Amino acid sequence: MADKFIDWQGNSGRSYRYEFVDMSLPFRAVGGNYAFVRHLPNGNFIPLYFGESGDLSQRMPGHKVWAKALSFGATHAMAHATPAGYLSRLAEEQDLIAYWNPALNTQHRTTG
Repeated sequence: MADKFIDWQGNSGRSYRYEFVDMSLPFRAVGGNYAFVRHLPNGNFIPLYFGESGDLSQRMPGHKVWAKALSFGATHAMAHATPAGYLSRLAEEQDLIAYWNPALNTQHRTTG
């Protein structure tokens, strides 16, 4: 994989830069947003789940959706720090879910 990040577009047109992360390594104790994604045969990625957390070091290890994401073909986890606070993280999560309608997100979807 040449790039270590993906700029995901939200429904608002805003772009959010997510870096690939290793789920087996410790996460920094920072607030952030994250995604579980599937690498497609054509080289693109598709998000299966977007989330937010006040502390990635507490949220990511053993995340309950990670196992389900793997069953949906997840190949990678991605994240980035979002230090602006809960409302900023929530707005980003909602913006991305509204645009991508990830299979494993049940809230904030714009289609079934």
